[in-house]
Amino acid sequence: MDSPYGLGWSKGMLGTQPIWTVEPSVEIISEIAYRQLKLSQDDINHSTTKFQFQGAFNRLYAVECPRGSYFMRITLPVHPHFKTSSEVATIALLRSHTSVPVPYLIASSSTTDNELKFEWILMECIHGVPLADIWPTLAWDAKVSCVMEVACIMAQIFELRYDSIGNLFNAKDLPEEPGRTVENNTTESDFVVLDRIVSMAFFWDTHLKSDVHQGPFASSKDWLEARFQLMEENCRRVLESQDADEDEIEDMEVAQQQLKRLRKQLPLFFPSNADDREEFALHHDDISRHNLILDSNGKLQALVDWECVSVLPLWKACQIPYFLRLPERIKRPNPARYSSDSDGGGDSLYAEHLDDFECTCLRGQFLEEMARLSPRWIEEYEKSKSKMDFERALEMCDGPFVRRVSMWLDHIEAGERHYRLRDD
Repeated sequence: MDSPYGLGWSKGMLGTQPIWTVEPSVEIISEIAYRQLKLSQDDINHSTTKFQFQGAFNRLYAVECPRGSYFMRITLPVHPHFKTSSEVATIALLRSHTSVPVPYLIASSSTTDNELKFEWILMECIHGVPLADIWPTLAWDAKVSCVMEVACIMAQIFELRYDSIGNLFNAKDLPEEPGRTVENNTTESDFVVLDRIVSMAFFWDTHLKSDVHQGPFASSKDWLEARFQLMEENCRRVLESQDADEDEIEDMEVAQQQLKRLRKQLPLFFPSNADDREEFALHHDDISRHNLILDSNGKLQALVDWECVSVLPLWKACQIPYFLRLPERIKRPNPARYSSDSDGGGDSLYAEHLDDFECTCLRGQFLEEMARLSPRWIEEYEKSKSKMDFERALEMCDGPFVRRVSMWLDHIEAGERHYRLRDD
């Protein structure tokens, strides 16, 4: 199976990364955007389309026209059709069933069967700046307000419950496949259903070519078992490769050994109990400072980046938002204790420690607000720690920290059930 048009995978110091092998045509991007916006020829003559920036899978283009400002996002086909289709369905669901501030989508194509030959989404421009750009100078009250708004968002999303693990799609957008059944007793044309998972763990590099089940999954154990299989396949592929060097072979042998040890602990952390019916909720796992867009007054305008947002177990969904996961610091740092030098090293260290302290305080306020808004969320958060450790150990088997997994497993195998791998 060849890579889709425009997509390549490059191996480097940070592992395998997706690359663009074909440059999207700005002229065609403009034509599509202007057509979808129904611009007159006179409007088109006064419109521009310019490249803005590039993310892991996407390129963003700014479209300026007399009617307003828009973004055209072009995506690499890392998970053809399903990644774009799921993102569009998820945003539509949130817009219709919650007050979560999400981008307003004008049009989209979840197929490469178009003149651009890439999938795309056209959306209204969100006026504001990422929280990351203003966080250091943002007033304390504004930071607290932002945290409270994020808590409200997470409480709403937590209420969107499902009976399995996977991603959300418009039923009409799912291709026909053997074994797939979709309800059709509805008057709505765009009703949302849950189907296969769209996740980096499942589509990265060669994973889409694997025969490993892509979901939906009925339990945490089934979901984790599929991830074990993908990682074990990756180990075997590298070990059987003629191109692997000695370091890669050694790394894969260590990873293979730790995966084998970790798999034996799966029943301990996720015991099979027919009486315990799992619940699952929608989970945005990258509520970062870059994905929270605020206006000039510090008011939250949107939470962006809804690609690869899946329905996951409650123990996974009930976690501190990413932008508050900094090292714990109980005492406010004293600036007098930080020496200033010519390169500003002392000032930057003080700023870092102050950020740690503030986030420690804000985490406490976040948890208090979640306890008020959703006591069940707090209950799941408190009892999720060991399961989060297990999943983190699985993730770390495929990276430079695999030997930390070995140390953690030494404690678990010695019966120290509550030895922690994660700090958050």
